[in-house]
Amino acid sequence: MTLKGKNILLCITGSIACYKSVDLYRRLKEAGAGVKIIVSSSAGRFISPYIFESFGEEVFTDDAFKSPLAHVSLSKHADLILIAPASFNTINKLAAGIADTLITLVVSASQDKPKVLVPAMNPNMYANGILRDNLNKLKEYNFHLASPETGNMACGDFGEGRFPDAEGIIFELESVFKEKTLKGKRVLVTAGATREYLDPVRFLSNASSGKMGISLANEAVKLGADVFLIALNIDAPCQYINKNMRIIKCKSFTDLKDTLPGEFKQCDILLMAAAVSDYSFKEKSSNKIKKGDLNLNVELVQNEDLLKALSGIKKEEQRIFGFAAETDSVIENGRKKLMEKSLDYIFINDVSKNVIGEDENEGFLINKEGKIKRFGRQLKTELAGKLLAEIIK
Repeated sequence: MTLKGKNILLCITGSIACYKSVDLYRRLKEAGAGVKIIVSSSAGRFISPYIFESFGEEVFTDDAFKSPLAHVSLSKHADLILIAPASFNTINKLAAGIADTLITLVVSASQDKPKVLVPAMNPNMYANGILRDNLNKLKEYNFHLASPETGNMACGDFGEGRFPDAEGIIFELESVFKEKTLKGKRVLVTAGATREYLDPVRFLSNASSGKMGISLANEAVKLGADVFLIALNIDAPCQYINKNMRIIKCKSFTDLKDTLPGEFKQCDILLMAAAVSDYSFKEKSSNKIKKGDLNLNVELVQNEDLLKALSGIKKEEQRIFGFAAETDSVIENGRKKLMEKSLDYIFINDVSKNVIGEDENEGFLINKEGKIKRFGRQLKTELAGKLLAEIIK
Protein backbone atom coordinates (compact mmCIF):
# COMPACT_ATOMS: atom_id res chain seq x y z
CA MET A 1 0.00 0.00 0.00
CA THR A 2 1.24 3.49 -0.86
CA LEU A 3 0.27 4.86 2.57
CA LYS A 4 2.10 2.21 4.57
CA GLY A 5 4.57 3.92 6.88
CA LYS A 6 3.42 7.42 5.92
CA ASN A 7 2.71 9.94 8.67
CA ILE A 8 -0.67 11.58 8.07
CA LEU A 9 -1.86 14.58 10.08
CA LEU A 10 -5.67 14.42 10.06
CA CYS A 11 -7.11 17.89 10.65
CA ILE A 12 -10.84 18.03 11.44
CA THR A 13 -12.58 21.39 11.05
CA GLY A 14 -16.10 22.52 11.91
CA SER A 15 -18.59 20.72 9.66
CA ILE A 16 -21.53 18.47 10.43
CA ALA A 17 -19.67 15.85 8.37
CA CYS A 18 -17.12 15.54 11.22
CA TYR A 19 -18.51 12.18 12.29
CA LYS A 20 -17.32 10.68 8.99
CA SER A 21 -13.74 11.43 9.97
CA VAL A 22 -13.90 8.50 12.40
CA ASP A 23 -14.32 6.01 9.55
CA LEU A 24 -11.65 7.86 7.57
CA TYR A 25 -9.26 7.52 10.51
CA ARG A 26 -9.91 3.75 10.65
CA ARG A 27 -9.27 3.42 6.91
CA LEU A 28 -5.98 5.30 7.21
CA LYS A 29 -4.84 2.95 9.96
CA GLU A 30 -5.90 -0.10 7.92
CA ALA A 31 -3.76 1.24 5.06
CA GLY A 32 -0.75 1.23 7.39
CA ALA A 33 -0.42 4.98 7.92
CA GLY A 34 0.64 6.61 11.16
CA VAL A 35 -2.01 9.17 12.14
CA LYS A 36 -1.94 12.23 14.38
CA ILE A 37 -5.15 14.19 14.83
CA ILE A 38 -6.12 17.82 15.32
CA VAL A 39 -9.72 18.63 16.25
CA SER A 40 -10.51 22.33 15.90
CA SER A 41 -12.60 24.09 18.55
CA SER A 42 -15.48 24.35 16.03
CA ALA A 43 -15.21 20.66 15.16
CA GLY A 44 -15.22 19.85 18.87
CA ARG A 45 -18.84 21.00 18.99
CA PHE A 46 -19.76 18.21 16.57
CA ILE A 47 -17.40 15.43 17.64
CA SER A 48 -15.53 14.75 20.87
CA PRO A 49 -11.74 14.34 20.74
CA TYR A 50 -12.25 11.52 23.25
CA ILE A 51 -13.43 9.25 20.41
CA PHE A 52 -9.92 9.21 18.94
CA GLU A 53 -8.27 9.15 22.35
CA SER A 54 -10.22 5.95 23.08
CA PHE A 55 -8.35 4.40 20.13
CA GLY A 56 -5.08 5.24 21.86
CA GLU A 57 -4.31 8.31 19.73
CA GLU A 58 -2.93 11.62 20.95
CA VAL A 59 -5.38 14.32 19.91
CA PHE A 60 -4.42 17.98 19.58
CA THR A 61 -6.88 20.84 19.95
CA ASP A 62 -6.65 24.62 19.90
CA ASP A 63 -5.67 24.32 23.58
CA ALA A 64 -2.33 23.18 22.20
CA PHE A 65 -1.46 26.88 22.03
CA LYS A 66 -0.28 26.20 25.58
CA SER A 67 2.56 24.43 23.82
CA PRO A 68 3.85 27.26 21.60
CA LEU A 69 5.79 25.06 19.17
CA ALA A 70 3.12 22.37 18.61
CA HIS A 71 2.46 23.63 15.08
CA VAL A 72 6.15 23.34 14.21
CA SER A 73 6.64 19.83 15.60
CA LEU A 74 3.43 18.56 13.96
CA SER A 75 4.33 20.04 10.58
CA LYS A 76 7.78 18.44 10.71
CA HIS A 77 6.33 15.05 11.67
CA ALA A 78 3.75 14.91 8.88
CA ASP A 79 4.41 13.49 5.42
CA LEU A 80 1.00 14.81 4.37
CA ILE A 81 -1.61 17.08 5.93
CA LEU A 82 -5.20 15.96 5.39
CA ILE A 83 -7.94 18.49 6.20
CA ALA A 84 -11.14 16.45 6.29
CA PRO A 85 -13.68 17.85 6.49
CA ALA A 86 -12.44 21.23 5.30
CA SER A 87 -14.97 23.94 6.11
CA PHE A 88 -15.76 27.03 4.03
CA ASN A 89 -14.14 29.18 6.72
CA THR A 90 -10.91 27.18 6.94
CA ILE A 91 -10.38 26.99 3.17
CA ASN A 92 -10.77 30.74 2.77
CA LYS A 93 -8.49 31.42 5.75
CA LEU A 94 -5.77 29.23 4.26
CA ALA A 95 -6.00 31.03 0.91
CA ALA A 96 -5.70 34.39 2.69
CA GLY A 97 -2.69 33.27 4.74
CA ILE A 98 -4.52 33.62 8.06
CA ALA A 99 -3.07 31.49 10.87
CA ASP A 100 -5.23 31.90 13.98
CA THR A 101 -5.97 28.24 14.81
CA LEU A 102 -3.69 25.27 15.37
CA ILE A 103 -4.69 23.80 12.01
CA THR A 104 -4.00 26.97 10.04
CA LEU A 105 -0.74 27.45 11.97
CA VAL A 106 0.41 23.92 11.09
CA VAL A 107 -0.39 24.51 7.43
CA SER A 108 1.48 27.82 7.46
CA ALA A 109 4.58 26.00 8.75
CA SER A 110 4.30 23.23 6.13
CA GLN A 111 4.97 24.90 2.80
CA ASP A 112 6.92 21.95 1.41
CA LYS A 113 4.44 19.27 2.55
CA PRO A 114 1.51 18.13 0.38
CA LYS A 115 -1.91 19.14 1.69
CA VAL A 116 -5.22 17.49 0.76
CA LEU A 117 -8.51 19.34 1.23
CA VAL A 118 -11.81 17.49 1.55
CA PRO A 119 -14.51 20.21 1.36
CA ALA A 120 -17.85 19.45 3.02
CA MET A 121 -20.55 22.10 3.05
CA ASN A 122 -23.90 23.24 1.69
CA PRO A 123 -24.06 23.16 -2.15
CA ASN A 124 -24.56 26.93 -2.35
CA MET A 125 -21.48 27.47 -0.20
CA TYR A 126 -19.42 25.09 -2.33
CA ALA A 127 -20.56 26.92 -5.49
CA ASN A 128 -19.60 30.29 -3.98
CA GLY A 129 -17.27 32.15 -6.34
CA ILE A 130 -14.93 33.24 -3.57
CA LEU A 131 -14.44 29.65 -2.43
CA ARG A 132 -13.86 28.42 -5.99
CA ASP A 133 -11.28 31.15 -6.62
CA ASN A 134 -9.50 30.29 -3.39
CA LEU A 135 -9.47 26.54 -4.14
CA ASN A 136 -7.81 27.27 -7.48
CA LYS A 137 -5.34 29.56 -5.71
CA LEU A 138 -4.44 26.89 -3.14
CA LYS A 139 -3.72 24.33 -5.89
CA GLU A 140 -0.75 26.51 -6.83
CA TYR A 141 0.69 25.99 -3.34
CA ASN A 142 0.88 22.19 -3.09
CA PHE A 143 -2.78 21.73 -2.12
CA HIS A 144 -4.74 18.85 -3.62
CA LEU A 145 -8.50 18.48 -3.74
CA ALA A 146 -10.60 15.40 -2.96
CA SER A 147 -13.77 16.63 -4.65
CA PRO A 148 -17.00 16.36 -2.68
CA GLU A 149 -19.86 14.22 -3.92
CA THR A 150 -23.30 15.20 -5.14
CA GLY A 151 -26.25 14.09 -3.02
CA ASN A 152 -28.68 14.89 -0.23
CA MET A 153 -27.29 17.14 2.48
CA ALA A 154 -28.01 17.27 6.21
CA CYS A 155 -29.79 20.59 5.67
CA GLY A 156 -32.20 18.97 3.22
CA ASP A 157 -30.66 20.51 0.10
CA PHE A 158 -29.40 18.43 -2.82
CA GLY A 159 -26.19 19.18 -4.70
CA GLU A 160 -22.40 19.06 -4.70
CA GLY A 161 -20.76 19.45 -1.32
CA ARG A 162 -21.16 16.07 0.38
CA PHE A 163 -18.21 14.53 2.22
CA PRO A 164 -16.93 11.79 -0.16
CA ASP A 165 -16.54 8.12 0.68
CA ALA A 166 -13.35 7.24 2.54
CA GLU A 167 -12.20 5.13 -0.42
CA GLY A 168 -12.14 8.18 -2.68
CA ILE A 169 -10.12 10.15 -0.13
CA ILE A 170 -7.62 7.30 0.30
CA PHE A 171 -7.30 7.18 -3.50
CA GLU A 172 -6.42 10.89 -3.60
CA LEU A 173 -3.82 10.47 -0.83
CA GLU A 174 -2.19 7.56 -2.65
CA SER A 175 -2.15 9.64 -5.85
CA VAL A 176 -0.27 12.43 -4.10
CA PHE A 177 2.60 10.08 -3.27
CA LYS A 178 2.79 8.69 -6.82
CA GLU A 179 5.24 10.10 -9.35
CA LYS A 180 3.21 11.29 -12.35
CA THR A 181 5.07 9.08 -14.83
CA LEU A 182 2.08 8.93 -17.21
CA LYS A 183 1.24 12.62 -17.17
CA GLY A 184 0.22 13.77 -20.63
CA LYS A 185 -0.47 10.21 -21.78
CA ARG A 186 -3.87 8.94 -22.87
CA VAL A 187 -4.51 5.41 -21.60
CA LEU A 188 -7.35 3.22 -22.86
CA VAL A 189 -8.39 0.27 -20.68
CA THR A 190 -10.96 -2.44 -21.34
CA ALA A 191 -12.47 -4.34 -18.41
CA GLY A 192 -15.15 -6.96 -17.86
CA ALA A 193 -16.56 -9.50 -20.32
CA THR A 194 -18.62 -9.31 -23.50
CA ARG A 195 -22.04 -10.96 -23.66
CA GLU A 196 -23.31 -12.63 -26.81
CA TYR A 197 -27.10 -12.90 -26.55
CA LEU A 198 -29.12 -15.84 -27.86
CA ASP A 199 -32.34 -14.08 -26.93
CA PRO A 200 -33.14 -11.03 -24.73
CA VAL A 201 -32.30 -12.93 -21.50
CA ARG A 202 -29.81 -15.71 -22.37
CA PHE A 203 -26.22 -15.06 -23.32
CA LEU A 204 -22.78 -16.59 -23.82
CA SER A 205 -20.04 -15.06 -21.66
CA ASN A 206 -17.40 -15.89 -19.04
CA ALA A 207 -16.65 -15.25 -15.39
CA SER A 208 -14.38 -12.21 -15.79
CA SER A 209 -15.31 -9.61 -13.16
CA GLY A 210 -13.39 -6.64 -14.55
CA LYS A 211 -11.32 -6.26 -11.38
CA MET A 212 -7.96 -6.44 -13.17
CA GLY A 213 -8.96 -3.85 -15.76
CA ILE A 214 -10.42 -1.51 -13.17
CA SER A 215 -7.26 -1.81 -11.06
CA LEU A 216 -5.16 -0.86 -14.09
CA ALA A 217 -7.40 2.11 -14.89
CA ASN A 218 -7.29 3.38 -11.30
CA GLU A 219 -3.52 3.04 -11.15
CA ALA A 220 -3.12 4.92 -14.45
CA VAL A 221 -5.16 7.81 -12.99
CA LYS A 222 -2.84 7.91 -9.96
CA LEU A 223 0.13 8.13 -12.32
CA GLY A 224 -1.35 11.20 -14.00
CA ALA A 225 -2.76 9.68 -17.19
CA ASP A 226 -5.91 10.76 -18.99
CA VAL A 227 -7.83 7.48 -18.65
CA PHE A 228 -10.68 6.07 -20.72
CA LEU A 229 -12.30 2.87 -19.48
CA ILE A 230 -14.40 0.68 -21.77
CA ALA A 231 -16.56 -1.15 -19.22
CA LEU A 232 -18.12 -4.37 -20.46
CA ASN A 233 -21.12 -5.42 -18.39
CA ILE A 234 -19.85 -4.07 -15.10
CA ASP A 235 -23.38 -3.31 -13.95
CA ALA A 236 -22.53 -2.59 -10.32
CA PRO A 237 -18.92 -1.60 -9.71
CA CYS A 238 -17.06 -4.63 -8.39
CA GLN A 239 -14.63 -2.24 -6.74
CA TYR A 240 -13.86 1.46 -6.47
CA ILE A 241 -13.75 3.26 -9.84
CA ASN A 242 -12.22 6.72 -9.72
CA LYS A 243 -14.51 9.40 -11.11
CA ASN A 244 -11.68 11.19 -12.94
CA MET A 245 -11.76 8.64 -15.76
CA ARG A 246 -14.23 8.63 -18.63
CA ILE A 247 -16.32 5.46 -18.75
CA ILE A 248 -17.63 4.05 -22.04
CA LYS A 249 -20.15 1.24 -21.61
CA CYS A 250 -20.33 -1.67 -24.06
CA LYS A 251 -22.10 -5.02 -23.95
CA SER A 252 -21.36 -7.30 -26.90
CA PHE A 253 -18.46 -8.11 -29.18
CA THR A 254 -20.10 -5.97 -31.86
CA ASP A 255 -20.34 -3.00 -29.47
CA LEU A 256 -16.65 -3.34 -28.63
CA LYS A 257 -15.67 -3.78 -32.28
CA ASP A 258 -17.50 -0.56 -33.17
CA THR A 259 -16.00 1.40 -30.25
CA LEU A 260 -12.43 0.16 -29.86
CA PRO A 261 -10.72 1.30 -33.11
CA GLY A 262 -11.82 4.93 -32.80
CA GLU A 263 -10.73 5.15 -29.17
CA PHE A 264 -7.48 3.30 -29.89
CA LYS A 265 -6.44 5.80 -32.55
CA GLN A 266 -6.44 8.55 -29.91
CA CYS A 267 -4.57 6.68 -27.15
CA ASP A 268 -0.91 6.18 -26.30
CA ILE A 269 -1.35 2.92 -24.39
CA LEU A 270 -4.04 0.25 -24.69
CA LEU A 271 -4.51 -2.17 -21.79
CA MET A 272 -6.79 -4.89 -23.17
CA ALA A 273 -7.83 -6.60 -19.94
CA ALA A 274 -11.42 -7.41 -20.98
CA ALA A 275 -12.42 -10.97 -21.79
CA VAL A 276 -13.79 -10.89 -25.34
CA SER A 277 -15.99 -13.75 -26.52
CA ASP A 278 -14.36 -15.92 -29.16
CA TYR A 279 -17.77 -16.90 -30.55
CA SER A 280 -21.22 -15.42 -31.15
CA PHE A 281 -24.53 -17.02 -32.03
CA LYS A 282 -25.14 -17.22 -35.78
CA GLU A 283 -28.85 -16.65 -35.25
CA LYS A 284 -30.42 -14.65 -32.43
CA SER A 285 -34.03 -14.42 -31.34
CA SER A 286 -35.63 -11.03 -30.69
CA ASN A 287 -38.13 -12.78 -28.39
CA LYS A 288 -37.43 -14.95 -25.38
CA ILE A 289 -37.19 -18.59 -26.40
CA LYS A 290 -39.85 -20.55 -24.51
CA LYS A 291 -38.86 -23.33 -22.16
CA GLY A 292 -40.44 -25.95 -24.41
CA ASP A 293 -38.26 -24.78 -27.30
CA LEU A 294 -34.95 -25.07 -25.50
CA ASN A 295 -34.17 -28.53 -26.87
CA LEU A 296 -32.54 -26.95 -29.88
CA ASN A 297 -29.24 -26.84 -31.68
CA VAL A 298 -27.42 -23.51 -31.93
CA GLU A 299 -24.66 -22.63 -34.37
CA LEU A 300 -21.75 -20.45 -33.33
CA VAL A 301 -19.61 -18.23 -35.51
CA GLN A 302 -16.05 -17.22 -34.65
CA ASN A 303 -15.50 -13.56 -33.77
CA GLU A 304 -12.71 -11.49 -35.27
CA ASP A 305 -9.52 -11.11 -33.23
CA LEU A 306 -9.76 -7.43 -32.28
CA LEU A 307 -6.21 -7.09 -30.98
CA LYS A 308 -4.82 -8.61 -34.16
CA ALA A 309 -6.93 -6.18 -36.20
CA LEU A 310 -5.61 -3.21 -34.24
CA SER A 311 -2.03 -4.08 -35.18
CA GLY A 312 -2.90 -2.92 -38.70
CA ILE A 313 -3.63 0.64 -37.56
CA LYS A 314 -1.12 0.82 -34.71
CA LYS A 315 1.33 3.71 -34.79
CA GLU A 316 4.98 3.11 -33.92
CA GLU A 317 4.78 5.11 -30.70
CA GLN A 318 1.64 3.34 -29.42
CA ARG A 319 1.84 0.46 -26.95
CA ILE A 320 -0.56 -2.48 -26.74
CA PHE A 321 -0.72 -4.60 -23.61
CA GLY A 322 -2.75 -7.78 -23.99
CA PHE A 323 -4.05 -10.34 -21.52
CA ALA A 324 -4.66 -14.03 -22.07
CA ALA A 325 -6.22 -16.83 -20.02
CA GLU A 326 -4.50 -20.22 -20.23
CA THR A 327 -4.61 -23.52 -18.33
CA ASP A 328 -1.69 -25.37 -19.93
CA SER A 329 1.46 -24.61 -21.90
CA VAL A 330 1.03 -21.14 -20.47
CA ILE A 331 4.29 -19.54 -21.63
CA GLU A 332 4.31 -21.25 -25.02
CA ASN A 333 0.74 -20.13 -25.76
CA GLY A 334 1.48 -16.66 -24.47
CA ARG A 335 4.47 -16.23 -26.77
CA LYS A 336 2.41 -17.41 -29.72
CA LYS A 337 -0.36 -14.88 -29.04
CA LEU A 338 2.16 -12.08 -28.49
CA MET A 339 3.63 -12.66 -31.97
CA GLU A 340 0.35 -13.32 -33.78
CA LYS A 341 -1.25 -10.13 -32.46
CA SER A 342 1.93 -7.97 -32.72
CA LEU A 343 1.67 -6.98 -29.05
CA ASP A 344 4.26 -5.09 -27.01
CA TYR A 345 3.38 -7.01 -23.84
CA ILE A 346 1.14 -9.86 -22.84
CA PHE A 347 0.20 -11.04 -19.36
CA ILE A 348 -0.86 -14.66 -19.19
CA ASN A 349 -3.28 -15.50 -16.41
CA ASP A 350 -2.93 -19.11 -15.32
CA VAL A 351 -6.67 -19.62 -14.78
CA SER A 352 -6.08 -23.11 -13.40
CA LYS A 353 -5.00 -21.20 -10.26
CA ASN A 354 -8.56 -19.92 -9.59
CA VAL A 355 -7.95 -16.25 -10.39
CA ILE A 356 -10.99 -15.37 -12.51
CA GLY A 357 -13.32 -13.08 -10.59
CA GLU A 358 -11.06 -13.11 -7.53
CA ASP A 359 -9.30 -10.17 -5.84
CA GLU A 360 -5.90 -11.76 -6.50
CA ASN A 361 -4.04 -12.73 -9.65
CA GLU A 362 -0.84 -14.42 -10.75
CA GLY A 363 0.86 -15.20 -14.03
CA PHE A 364 3.64 -14.36 -16.46
CA LEU A 365 4.51 -11.16 -18.31
CA ILE A 366 6.20 -11.46 -21.70
CA ASN A 367 7.46 -8.47 -23.68
CA LYS A 368 8.11 -8.30 -27.42
CA GLU A 369 11.83 -8.94 -26.85
CA GLY A 370 10.85 -12.29 -25.33
CA LYS A 371 11.74 -11.46 -21.73
CA ILE A 372 9.60 -13.38 -19.24
CA LYS A 373 8.80 -12.21 -15.72
CA ARG A 374 6.74 -14.19 -13.24
CA PHE A 375 4.38 -12.45 -10.82
CA GLY A 376 3.34 -14.47 -7.79
CA ARG A 377 -0.16 -14.39 -6.37
CA GLN A 378 -1.04 -10.91 -5.12
CA LEU A 379 -3.88 -8.42 -5.02
CA LYS A 380 -4.88 -7.19 -8.46
CA THR A 381 -4.66 -3.62 -7.14
CA GLU A 382 -0.97 -4.22 -6.35
CA LEU A 383 -0.25 -6.13 -9.55
CA ALA A 384 -1.67 -3.27 -11.62
CA GLY A 385 1.04 -0.91 -10.37
CA LYS A 386 3.79 -3.40 -11.15
CA LEU A 387 2.53 -4.06 -14.67
CA LEU A 388 2.31 -0.34 -15.47
CA ALA A 389 5.82 0.12 -14.09
CA GLU A 390 7.05 -2.39 -16.67
CA ILE A 391 5.56 -0.31 -19.49
CA ILE A 392 6.94 2.95 -18.14
CA LYS A 393 10.51 1.73 -17.77
